[in-house]
Amino acid sequence: MAADTPTGGLDAATTSTAAPATPTAPAAPADEGPTPTRASAELAGAGTWSALPTKDPKRPVRVSGAFGTDLAGRSVNVERKTPAGRWQRATGARIRSTGRFAVTWKTSATRVHELRVVLAPESNAKAASAASTRATSDADAPSVRIAVLGRAKATWYGPGFYGKKTACGVTLQADTVGVANRTLPCGTQVEIRRGGKTVVAPVIDRGPFANDADFDLTKNVADQIGVDGVNPVSFVQRDDLPVVKTPSSAPAQR
Repeated sequence: MAADTPTGGLDAATTSTAAPATPTAPAAPADEGPTPTRASAELAGAGTWSALPTKDPKRPVRVSGAFGTDLAGRSVNVERKTPAGRWQRATGARIRSTGRFAVTWKTSATRVHELRVVLAPESNAKAASAASTRATSDADAPSVRIAVLGRAKATWYGPGFYGKKTACGVTLQADTVGVANRTLPCGTQVEIRRGGKTVVAPVIDRGPFANDADFDLTKNVADQIGVDGVNPVSFVQRDDLPVVKTPSSAPAQR
């Protein structure tokens, strides 16, 4: 069990075993909340569409919609917003005779993605001119934000390590809100979900190195979402949120 064998990146041999009272870790900010894993929008003059992450890691996002039948044969572009703030084509589909379309977008990035659907330009200038009265310009096209979740195993650590520096330079205390991960950069914010509960915490340490786990949660983070051993969790990077403020929060090192 994680409580008996902490798996973080610290050496417990020279660390005091005294464990101060443990406060509660902050949940996801109330004004943001957990980012939805399904979202819909309406393209004015065309119809509605939705984005839904799937359980297939090779085709993680399915985008589908129902547009007017007079748009049958037209193509739609699914675009994603890059970290630099530019819209980039991710994939596309052709509208069927029923007005419906569906396509999957492959991405391995377990993070919050902003997507939009726009009508692709037509080569026929006359048809394009007529269609321009039906739909908004790309600049006005609505977008949605969805979370592509990863699956992982999480354990916890803390008592036996308090007072020591983590691999990211944080002095671990009972009030430290953070997670350990082997590869994510220090300061990366991660939203961890389990059993309908959610908490956002920065990466402050390296590990875990046992129990075949992917994340090691500080004790108060683990208590917040009910991780009491080696438990399955969902996770998503949350670089879109303000930095989590804690008494011993990790410095941003991106």
